[in-house]
Amino acid sequence: MPWALPQPFEDLDHVTDAAVRVHGASDEEALARLVLALGALLAGSGRVDPVQTERVVAEGGPSRALAAVALLREILFRFATERLLPAAVESARIGPDGAEAVVAFGRYDPERHEGADVKAVTQHAARFEPDDAGWVAQALFDL
Repeated sequence: MPWALPQPFEDLDHVTDAAVRVHGASDEEALARLVLALGALLAGSGRVDPVQTERVVAEGGPSRALAAVALLREILFRFATERLLPAAVESARIGPDGAEAVVAFGRYDPERHEGADVKAVTQHAARFEPDDAGWVAQALFDL
């Protein structure tokens, strides 16, 4: 017999996501702060010493929020494949067509970095828009 909705289930009230919100005087500053918030989640309280700088580019669209999500996914990909943590952002640009940042990366050290196990950057609740003080951006991470 196949199963169909509705089906009973139990809500386990288990936190599996982390959300961050940042503010910046400009859209560039908000994007840089968003990248660094991901770095802080990944590193925990451990210091990250920059060892290399890279220009990270991501196509976006149709909004700044989705462009920011695409850039964060590129940063997370570098962490997953090369164990690189964002330590600083030298410059950033964002628009509906995409985002880019020049990021100083440090190497992940399991002895020093006890951050969250971020598995994905989701589009859910993504936000990147002007507010009264400049710009506000937020992202939700699947843990």
